[in-house]
Amino acid sequence: MSVPIILTACAALAAPPAPIAPWSGQLDDAALDARLRAIDESPRATVTPLGTSRQGRPIPVVTLADSDAPAATRPAMLVVAGLDPLHQAGTEYAVRVAENLLASHAGLLDEVTIFVVPRLNPDGVAALRSGPIVDRRGNARTIDADRDGFTDEDGPQDLDGDGIVTMIRIANPPLSRPATHLPDPGEPRLMRTPDRDAGERATHAMLIEGVDLDGDGMIGEDGHGEVRLDRNFMHLFREHETESGPYPLSEPETLALAEFVIAHPTIIGAVVFGPHDTIVNLPETKKKDITGRTPIGIDEADLPIFKTLQSTYQDTVGQTRTGDDDDAGGLHAWLYAHRGIPTAAVTGWGRPDVPPPSEDDADAAAETADATESDADAPPAPKDAEAAGWLAWSDHLDGAGFVEWHAFEHPQLGAVEIGGWVPGFMLNPPARELDELARKQADFVAAFADLRPELAVEGPEFEDLGGGLARIRFAVRNDGTLPLRTAMSRTSDAIRPLAVRISTPRDSILQGRPLEFVDALPGSGGRADFDWVVRLGDTPTTITLDDPQFGVRTI
Repeated sequence: MSVPIILTACAALAAPPAPIAPWSGQLDDAALDARLRAIDESPRATVTPLGTSRQGRPIPVVTLADSDAPAATRPAMLVVAGLDPLHQAGTEYAVRVAENLLASHAGLLDEVTIFVVPRLNPDGVAALRSGPIVDRRGNARTIDADRDGFTDEDGPQDLDGDGIVTMIRIANPPLSRPATHLPDPGEPRLMRTPDRDAGERATHAMLIEGVDLDGDGMIGEDGHGEVRLDRNFMHLFREHETESGPYPLSEPETLALAEFVIAHPTIIGAVVFGPHDTIVNLPETKKKDITGRTPIGIDEADLPIFKTLQSTYQDTVGQTRTGDDDDAGGLHAWLYAHRGIPTAAVTGWGRPDVPPPSEDDADAAAETADATESDADAPPAPKDAEAAGWLAWSDHLDGAGFVEWHAFEHPQLGAVEIGGWVPGFMLNPPARELDELARKQADFVAAFADLRPELAVEGPEFEDLGGGLARIRFAVRNDGTLPLRTAMSRTSDAIRPLAVRISTPRDSILQGRPLEFVDALPGSGGRADFDWVVRLGDTPTTITLDDPQFGVRTI
C-alpha cells in the first residue's frame, strides 16, 4: 500500500532572501558537549548521563556540589531546559547558569546541590538545525497525526525555497477552505480573527506552507516529530491529542527525567526554561479541573510562595514581558502539582523595546508623515499591540523575524501569498545578549535556593518531675523564607511529612505520642512544639527528625 504523492513543482514569483535562524550563534551538539566537558573539569561539578533520546543521543545532567558524598543528602535545586527545540535559548541559559554558579556562587554549593539538565530534547534540536526553519516543537517519535494509516507523510514544506516554513494566506478562498482571518487594518501584515461584534468579516484562509501530499484535502497536517515533551507529563495530560503522546511519559526523554526526579526527593525547588511562564505573570488560582478539586494553575494557599518568587525574579532578572504556553502536560506543572515542588517556569526573555530613532531619522519620518497623510487618514492602531510590537522589533532587525507576504503560484491552490512569522523568533534573544541574560538567571537560581526552608531545632529541655518521671520539651523551627511544604503537596500527598520520633517505648510515654508528623511549617520562624512526659529507663532517649527532603537528624 502506498501513499498518493502529488506533484509539487512550484514557482515562486518573488522569494525574499533567507532569514537568519533565531538560534544562530547558539550551541549546537558539538559546542554544547565542549562546554559541558569544561564544566566537568571543575572539582565541584560532574556531568553524567540522565538517559538517551529516542534516536540514541545522550541527555546529560550536570551536578554541582562541594563533593560527591553529601550531594544526594542535601537540599537540591533542579534546572531544566531544552524541552522545546524552538526555545534553544533555554540551553544557553542552563549552561551559563552552571558556569556562573561555579564562578560566582560557589559558597551556595556548600549547602545546596544544583542539578542542571541543559537539553532534554536533543533530537528535536538536531532536526531543526539540519533542515529548514519550521515550527517544530516535538521529539523524534513518528505519529499518524491525521489517522490515515501512515506516519509523517504530509508535513510542512518550504515551497518558495527561502529556507523557512511559514504560512499561506488565500484571499477570497473557495468554500472548501472557508475564510478565518483578515489583515489587521492597523498593520496589514498581521493576520487575526475577525471581531464580529464590530462588524468585521473574515477575508482570508490560513494554511501552513506546504502541499497536500496524501490527497486528503489537508496541508501539512502530518509532519515529523509530533510529541511535545512539555505536553507528555501527567498533570492535566490531554489524551487523544497527538502532540501529547500516546500516554504520559511515553517518551524516553520525559521518562528519564521523571525517574531522576523521583529518585531525588531532596529537590526543594525547580526552574524550567521554555515557552511557559509562572513568574512574570502569576498562575491562575481560582479555576479547577472537571473534578472541581485540582487547580488548573496553583493552589490559592501557595500564592504567597509564587509572589515571593516573582519579587525575587524581578529583583534579579527584571523581565517584565513574556509569552506563555498551555500548561497541560507540562514539566513545571507536574513538578508543582504532583511532586509538591515550587517551580518557576520562565521564558528568560521578553519582547524588547525598539530603540528610539535618532533625531535626523525622527525628523525625516515626521516630514514624510506630514506630507503623505492627515490625522484623519492615519491608519488605526493595530488591535494586537503585542504582535505589532514584535513586528516593530523584527523591522528593527532588518526583518529577521517576519517574512514579508509575497505572491506565489501554488500547484493546487493557484495564486496565494506566502509569509508570516519566523518560527522561534519570539523565543530566542540575539546571541549577543545571552551572557548578560544568563548571568541574571544564575543570580535568580541562587536567590531561589537561598529562600529554601531551613530546619532548626530548639532544645531539648529536660525537667525532672520526680518519681522516675521527666518532661521533655522540643521544637522544630523553619528559619528559611519558603514554607517546608507547599499546600499542593499536602493536597496531593506528594511528599511524606516531616516525622519526629522519640525513642522512649510507647508504654513509658505518659503524655505525647512516640511519632508525630509535621506536614506544614511556615517560613520565617514557623515552628512545631513537642511536649512529652516519660517514665525514665536505663537507656538514653533520642529524638529523630526524618524528612525526605532534608534527611535524618538524631538528637
